[in-house]
Amino acid sequence: MGAIPGGHLPGEGARAGCWPPGWLCSLRGHWCADSVAGGLGPVVRMVARVRRRYSGRRYDDPDGRNVVASVNATFGTLAVLLAIGLVADRMARVLGMPDIPALVVAGFILGPVLGVVHLAAGSGWSGFVLNFGAAFMLYEGGRRLPLSTLRQIGLGVGLLATVGVLVTAAALTAAAHWILPLPWVEAGLVGAVLASTDPATIIPLFDEVRIRPRLAHLLEAEAGFNDAVSAILTSILVAFAAHRHVTVVQGVGTMGTVVAGGAVVGLAVGVLIAWLLPGDHRLGVLSTREQGAVLSLIGVLAAFALAGQFRGSTYMAVFVTGIVVGNRDALGVPSSFRHRIFHDTYLRQVAGLVRMLVFLVLGTAVSLKTVAGFVGPGLLLTAILIFFARPVAVLACLPLDRRTRWTWGEIRFTAWVRETGVVPAALAGLLLEQRIPGADAVAAVVFLAVMATITLQVPTTAAWARYNGVAEDRN
Repeated sequence: MGAIPGGHLPGEGARAGCWPPGWLCSLRGHWCADSVAGGLGPVVRMVARVRRRYSGRRYDDPDGRNVVASVNATFGTLAVLLAIGLVADRMARVLGMPDIPALVVAGFILGPVLGVVHLAAGSGWSGFVLNFGAAFMLYEGGRRLPLSTLRQIGLGVGLLATVGVLVTAAALTAAAHWILPLPWVEAGLVGAVLASTDPATIIPLFDEVRIRPRLAHLLEAEAGFNDAVSAILTSILVAFAAHRHVTVVQGVGTMGTVVAGGAVVGLAVGVLIAWLLPGDHRLGVLSTREQGAVLSLIGVLAAFALAGQFRGSTYMAVFVTGIVVGNRDALGVPSSFRHRIFHDTYLRQVAGLVRMLVFLVLGTAVSLKTVAGFVGPGLLLTAILIFFARPVAVLACLPLDRRTRWTWGEIRFTAWVRETGVVPAALAGLLLEQRIPGADAVAAVVFLAVMATITLQVPTTAAWARYNGVAEDRN
């Protein structure tokens, strides 16, 4: 059978030719016929045809037929995901709610519940979607961040991305040690993975919920910087878990080197992309609007790949690239208004597609078997994360930024809007892939935290913004 790279079609491991597997197989005819407005019946039948067509085939592939089968299955899965994404997006708009929780729930139903698609966390297919999605959202967040605003909020961003991450990680480490219970190093992995906020959730959220610009920029910039700190902290603890000798001084030095390396790569790629983009300057390499739009995607991929190659922070690299490209006029690289309009329109369309795929895949990349053993302790840890660890981290940081003078309404809003998503999911997948001790517990708690923060915090963001007086009218 041609398998999806990094995942599998429904029914793999079940008896050949039977879809849906298990208990759903006996209900298939009734379920498909009676679902509301046709429901998922056509989708299930389409996937079943793909399953029957390729199930049971085992050959040496002398003419590349396995490759063709794999490509066909991947395209079919992509079509199913996008179709379900459109339905979920439409339902969210009709109900007047943000589309992010609707997409995650749709992916969860499509994957673990019905078994139509399953993409294992940390696998190649889902890993590419999640990593590219997070990288592109970070690029977009950086591109929309004015340098003047970054200078104003820089201290707050730095405090939240360093002190805030460490405070959150420490609180969760202690909780995981006593609740799960886990040894201190493995409990530290739970804290480190969950300490960051999620750019792929926060950045598109503020396209729907309008708040004060400086507050939106604070949360977007923090999401870009704290992902790097969380990932580096996780890598240090992985070394401890693998019984490799790493001192605190070495860990801090590694963190500084990785962050600085990512920033340097992002600066270099950003400057190059800024000069190559069409505009009023006379470099003359790329002159059409279409080439400029594609060049931004190349910038995201190049910054991510080069930073990884030189062992820098990949997310820091794409974020800095976005800042440089978005502020190229301030850096002395002139641009034209018509090119900027086309560029922004194109990237907004790409961002919509990426966002849809990211949250659908995030919902499908769940192991119910892994989660089932940690539901009680995991939900308790998630409650501690939402209602204690993250608010305490915000209270420990923002009041110290006396130059910006954050209001209590802004501080309360920041303490609530701290969703978990793509980066913790990717880190949990990598831990599972490397068979790190405690990885199962990390993955289970991450899933519960993702579902809880996205389904609880995202839908209440608009009301919380109005309550704290930070909401702005759409113009």
